[in-house]
Amino acid sequence: SGLSATDAETCMKALRTVAKRLGVLCLVVIHQPRTEVADLFDTLLLLTSYPGRVAYTGPMADAQDYFKERNCPVPANVNPTDYYLDLLTPGTQWDHADELVEAFRVVQKPGIDTVVAAAMCREGQCVEDMLSIGGQAVRRSPYSVPFAVQLAILLRRKLRLTLRNPLGLALPLVVPVVQGVLVGYMFKGIGQRGLLRQVMFVFCLQTMLCLAGTMSLIILITDRTLMKHEVSEALYCEGAAALTSALVDVPLSLLGALANVVIMSMLAQLDAVIFQHVLGWSLILFFVYDSLFALMGAVAKDTRQAQVVATPFISVFMLFNGFIVSKADSPPALGWIFSVSPNAYAMEAITGVLLDRFEPTNFREITERNTLQKQFPGPSNDLQGLAVMAGMILVLRIGQQLGLRYMNHIQR
Repeated sequence: SGLSATDAETCMKALRTVAKRLGVLCLVVIHQPRTEVADLFDTLLLLTSYPGRVAYTGPMADAQDYFKERNCPVPANVNPTDYYLDLLTPGTQWDHADELVEAFRVVQKPGIDTVVAAAMCREGQCVEDMLSIGGQAVRRSPYSVPFAVQLAILLRRKLRLTLRNPLGLALPLVVPVVQGVLVGYMFKGIGQRGLLRQVMFVFCLQTMLCLAGTMSLIILITDRTLMKHEVSEALYCEGAAALTSALVDVPLSLLGALANVVIMSMLAQLDAVIFQHVLGWSLILFFVYDSLFALMGAVAKDTRQAQVVATPFISVFMLFNGFIVSKADSPPALGWIFSVSPNAYAMEAITGVLLDRFEPTNFREITERNTLQKQFPGPSNDLQGLAVMAGMILVLRIGQQLGLRYMNHIQR
């Protein structure tokens, strides 16, 4: 339906070729085909309307003779299929639906019943036997190809779509670069100034990394919706889709975050040792928040819900970083947040390096150093921070897989 007569004929010729070459059965529902299209069918099954009752089943080439024997010959210069529909539509002036249905019951149905009864008595092949013909092993899976093939096809499609979409490239790459230039220019030369201003620079850098992922939520949920439609047809599994995104979208976002950090650090003129620590902890933070937003994109119903759910986590982690809210100032009941806040571990580690390498030259700088030493007392827990952040990445990615598999199914 919906095709022109020419397109319908082209489609039917293709189906006929498939049926003949592969030896398969093609069932087609068609309305008012022209003569050239009708002649391409081997077998015809005619149903009446209101309700559907069988009036003829048999070879297409024998249909005209059958109707002629029922005193319903096809008039000259009339499309046979149009005439059949006229005969089988109740209420029209050519209505012979009841007579043709009765003729089918008397003439054709007994022979069909005999053939069906004989076939039911014979032991045939099961589905597995039929699929095994040709010596190929039967895949006990809802998917027609293995995981590696699914991944290769999805990866190829993802790369093509990404390269064709300028926005898909500009969003994760150009926007972080522009932000890095603007914010870096605001903190130009900060690495040669006061300690407190350097720590403020690190806080702003962390804040930008935390919020950068919100831009990708729309894309994540749009891609997930498309994926759910295709997965519902068993075209591929959720794991292949998630891994494809990890191999294309995550590297693009990582390049953008890397460019952002490098540009800001260069404009800030950070010391080489400090830059190494800033870069390392920033990239680890990137993977934590990328995993968090991937989870939100998998479980949330829409973009707004994803933002609402993600905002409390981002806000708490950004505030409980040891600089805005320190361990000494936080309420005792909330002290545990520092042990799970990735921002707190990153800020503690970077601030520790800043304190070790900072040489105060005046009373103000001595005061700043003493204040920060009170906020960040003792050695930093780098190993514990790395372990916690790695564990968060693992848990969030597992949650993403579970969300993709069991939530937001397509309602049919």
